[in-house]
Amino acid sequence: MEAILKKMLFSEKMSIIASLPENRMDLAQAAIDAGADGLKFHINVSHRASGNKFKDVEFYFEMFEEVRRKFTGPIGAVIGDEIEKVLGVKTKQLKDLGFNYYSLYAKDIGSKLLLQNDLECTVAVNDKFCYERVRVIESFNIQAVELSIVKKEDYGRTLNFEDLISYKSYRDNTKLPLIVPSQKNLVPDDLLMLQEIGINAVMLGAVTIGSTVESIFETISRFTKK
Repeated sequence: MEAILKKMLFSEKMSIIASLPENRMDLAQAAIDAGADGLKFHINVSHRASGNKFKDVEFYFEMFEEVRRKFTGPIGAVIGDEIEKVLGVKTKQLKDLGFNYYSLYAKDIGSKLLLQNDLECTVAVNDKFCYERVRVIESFNIQAVELSIVKKEDYGRTLNFEDLISYKSYRDNTKLPLIVPSQKNLVPDDLLMLQEIGINAVMLGAVTIGSTVESIFETISRFTKK
């Protein structure tokens, strides 16, 4: 297993990951052209933020292969939104398509995935997770933690000091890289504070980047040029 994700997350600069609202080549190309360091797609998922339903990996074979040809950075996928869906996913198949990591909530990861060595893994924790437990994750085959801890009713609001305190509580309890997804409506000025408290990457999704080629390119460009 090549540690391309881990290498990116331990770089000195804040990494920018684009979580795309649809599995489309034109959207991926917009993120690549804007300078995204990493990409994330979805399969077998009903995605709350974008409102989209994503199909099985087979439906996107050609597109994923094209993305891999055009992008050298880490490519990941949310591979399901229920553990029953995830059980049927073949990590070797994803690796052969060019994926480097998968991303799931802790409740959707079974023993088989923890034992595999085809892909790196990021685990997402939600607002119900206790930050003091995050250090336990270091004992498993997990490369990073995604802090999906914003309550649903606060989606799309401005990042505030309370959010930063919550993120810093996680930073103080683990050595693992931490990724902050844009559940809040992140702006480029947020990057400095997030980096100062020890966040390794931000993941820009539908709440921040929108759903068009133009909005994705323009928004990600503002972050990568900051």
